[in-house]
Amino acid sequence: MKLVLVLLLAAGTASASRPLLPVQPLAPVNPSHTFEEWERIMEDAQEALPEVCEGCQKGTEPQPDVAGVLAAGVEPALGRLGTLGGLRVIGGSQAVAGQFPWQAQVNMDNSYFCGGSIISSQFILSAGHCASGFSLFRIVLGSLFTADMSESNRLTYVTREAYVHEKFDLAAILNDISVFKLPADGITTWTPYVRPVLLPSFSQARETFLGQTVTLSGYGRYGTSSVSPSISPVLRWVNLNVITNAECAKTYGSVVKSTVLCTAGGTRVGPTGSCNGDSGGPLTVSINGAAVEVGIVSFGSSRGCNLGYPSAFTRVTSYLEWISDKTGISIRK
Repeated sequence: MKLVLVLLLAAGTASASRPLLPVQPLAPVNPSHTFEEWERIMEDAQEALPEVCEGCQKGTEPQPDVAGVLAAGVEPALGRLGTLGGLRVIGGSQAVAGQFPWQAQVNMDNSYFCGGSIISSQFILSAGHCASGFSLFRIVLGSLFTADMSESNRLTYVTREAYVHEKFDLAAILNDISVFKLPADGITTWTPYVRPVLLPSFSQARETFLGQTVTLSGYGRYGTSSVSPSISPVLRWVNLNVITNAECAKTYGSVVKSTVLCTAGGTRVGPTGSCNGDSGGPLTVSINGAAVEVGIVSFGSSRGCNLGYPSAFTRVTSYLEWISDKTGISIRK
């Protein structure tokens, strides 16, 4: 049974003279457990258990009708699992304009890079480790590229307002979720290139999404060779397959809780999944023609992104009450 250390998937920012470098906060994983300990680990890894959000207030502002819906004429991200019709990020393809209009770039303290997703005109959803310990956030929306400032659809916001889950634990990679609040009026107009992803409904709170094809998008590193850049210069995507938490726990042990969702690390055509710089970005599933965010990129194997280990995500359905409380969004029943 393989047990590995885990690597949070943020990437360091750099000047024009040097490439972006990954940060490597590691969570220790015990390589051996007794039978009783494994029983407890597998119990904790049970799937789709919503958290109890004490004191949380339900929001009253519904998401707009365009949430999760692509503009007319924009082709959705379709393809077989692990084909180069997908991201890697490791094993994927370049996106086209408007294909992931909810995708956000998050630059923390002008030093580190994460992903995120638009969920309302005021809020960006991301990972806890993309906000905790930082004070200044530059949010870029509507952009295919990480460095092309001339893109006509590019919107940039600077904010200091971030809400990290009160019980976020970096060492245990627990409750790895945050939201950023955009300044002033936030996003004033929805366009084909800037629009929110759809959040799950409360009725989906115990949905495992097991075996379903899900789509990961991001600007993260798409290889681990010495010539691979630390992050991708362009937005990329890949289709992945959701696996059981028990299967994921065979690799990562006790860090896999019920609030984690995992995808397989590859197919017969090669490894696929998230990598450094993808942290905080969205994992979506298509439901009735809309992209619903079911995962937030959280962690993977410290041994490397291209070795076929599972990718792990914060399970969005576990935190619907928390999201509603912090953003004022009314979650669908």
